[in-house]
Amino acid sequence: MFLSSGFVASVLLNSAWVDCDIGVNASANHGSLVVASTIMATVSTSVWALMRWATGRRRLLTPFLLTTATGILLLWPFMAFWHAPDGYPVSTCPPDNVPSWWPTWLPL
Repeated sequence: MFLSSGFVASVLLNSAWVDCDIGVNASANHGSLVVASTIMATVSTSVWALMRWATGRRRLLTPFLLTTATGILLLWPFMAFWHAPDGYPVSTCPPDNVPSWWPTWLPL
């Protein structure tokens, strides 16, 4: 859970930053990606532990599905918080530094 949720979060965030020209270059963004993906991975792992405890230690499928659903739901606030720094100039992704591949029905 830790690795998969952190990886998905960092790939989404990096894609948004590359598409919208956020940051100086890939190596400059690396520190922020590590912090953001570690936070997402830690929250996801905590949810996994909570779901394992709530559903019983012998069941694996139910906590896995609940944690996966929670992780997907947590990607929206994660992207809303990290997708662009406050006050960053809008250049290639107007009007609000939202990448073109992000769903229009889900605001950032």
